[in-house]
Amino acid sequence: MADEAQDRADILALHKDWWEANSGLDIPRMAAVFPPDMNYLMFNLNGHPYFGINEKVELWKWYQKQLDIDTPDIRIMRLTIVGDMAWLGCEGVFPLRVIGESGTGSETWQVDGADSAGDRYEPFRLRATEIYQRDDGQGNPVWKMWHFHCSPLPPAGEPRPCFDDTGEQRGLGGFPGGQPERVVGV
Repeated sequence: MADEAQDRADILALHKDWWEANSGLDIPRMAAVFPPDMNYLMFNLNGHPYFGINEKVELWKWYQKQLDIDTPDIRIMRLTIVGDMAWLGCEGVFPLRVIGESGTGSETWQVDGADSAGDRYEPFRLRATEIYQRDDGQGNPVWKMWHFHCSPLPPAGEPRPCFDDTGEQRGLGGFPGGQPERVVGV
């Protein structure tokens, strides 16, 4: 039987490697988080899907010419592990600057104030869901991230409909009755 503490540690290590690999777009560190071949599915912050690790590697090679990403500040709101499956929900700030002509390459992922001069990092607010399986894609019982979905957060001061609290009031990753966990960039 799997050890819960070890499962949690393994998943948090993958989570940390994934987000810290974004800083500098470290392809080998990123690729180690995911299963091989067409097993992986990503809904990227740019709004488009990417199928398998090979497409993700190509996307990152392209972004290396478009964006400079600093270490993100990611706060875990929830991590649930049940058997050989787990999911993690988080919020974060993704500091980036445009260095290439195409920038993010997306109308849905706009960076306020960014320009092709790339002279400053913009703190882009985001949220993500990560799905993990205890399967390395080759049938071995090793945790890997099988799905990732990322989208923009609303502005920090925008009231949440019905409740009127704001992300600024809750704090990054804050939620009712709890405090977020942070393992990235620490």
